[in-house]
Amino acid sequence: MLRRQAAGSLARGVRALSTAGGSQLACLDDARSVLRLEGRGLLEYLQKIVSNDAHKLAAPGAPPLYACVLTPQGRYLHDMFLHRVEAASPDAQAVLVDCDAGQRRSLMDLLQRYSLHHKIDVTSVSKNYSVWTAFGSSIAGTAAAPERVWPADPRLPALGRRTILPRGSAPTATASSSEYACWRIKQGVAEGDAEIPSGEVVPLEYNLDKLNGISFEKGCYEFVARVHALGVVRKRIMPFRLGQARGASCLSTVPLAPGHSRIFDVFDAEENLRPIGKVRALQGEFGLAKLRLKEAMAAIREEKPLLVGDLEAGTGYAEVWPWRPDWWEPSWGYEEGFEEEKQRQVA
Repeated sequence: MLRRQAAGSLARGVRALSTAGGSQLACLDDARSVLRLEGRGLLEYLQKIVSNDAHKLAAPGAPPLYACVLTPQGRYLHDMFLHRVEAASPDAQAVLVDCDAGQRRSLMDLLQRYSLHHKIDVTSVSKNYSVWTAFGSSIAGTAAAPERVWPADPRLPALGRRTILPRGSAPTATASSSEYACWRIKQGVAEGDAEIPSGEVVPLEYNLDKLNGISFEKGCYEFVARVHALGVVRKRIMPFRLGQARGASCLSTVPLAPGHSRIFDVFDAEENLRPIGKVRALQGEFGLAKLRLKEAMAAIREEKPLLVGDLEAGTGYAEVWPWRPDWWEPSWGYEEGFEEEKQRQVA
């Protein structure tokens, strides 16, 4: 009976989302994997590991939780979405984990290492489940889809809905994972260890606090909490559009083309081609780059492009036109002169 009800909810959700103008359904099998965690005291175990408040999953029907695993020094390791599901025994708890496919083994090893004293089972269930997303220009306002089957993406309303579905009951995709990635990139949101380099970056530089990935009420991660309290982050991930090529370069081969082992630098043309950031993702003409905010905001204000290319190869450059997502905090980019910037805008 419960299985038939779930199947009916899924079908109604697919119909509601499919008929919403501008909406698309995409399966993220090539980018995301699914793990299952189960055991007694699972939420307490997660509370000690992830950056968000795992106790939010305790309530029946709790929505998915976006979270990260950080190093003891507060550097990003992995991102994940935690979905509460029914456990095999009444005294246990279980979650499905939507995680980066390329780092699945690394995340499993980490979770198993921390689970030794908690008796938590960590298994890969990607053969049985897949990650799906419903996205598009009007998807955030689609209220007809059942929230428990098609919950809202916990990061940002513009990202639509995101869920984990059994493979046997999955809908038919109407868009590719690349099309979803392009939509996500245009919202200014990085995802996975290829775009957020594991072990290297401060999560606030990738806006993970504003994307509901960090709880500052847990009393953990002193370095991250200190940066948050100071309110000054000098580099952030930003969306951009590629413009015309300069020199001998071809737009399809300049930044982050498949097979490149290095990440391309972004330069300020008026600062003697001084590097001010790096490209982290590219889908078609849109991408994400971690940029120094001082130079990036000046480029936006003065309507001038930045440049991206390979100085060593001498293949020329392509123009980079960054923009400021509308969901950003008003002070971002102006932390060291917010009052002056507000006065300038009023004038």
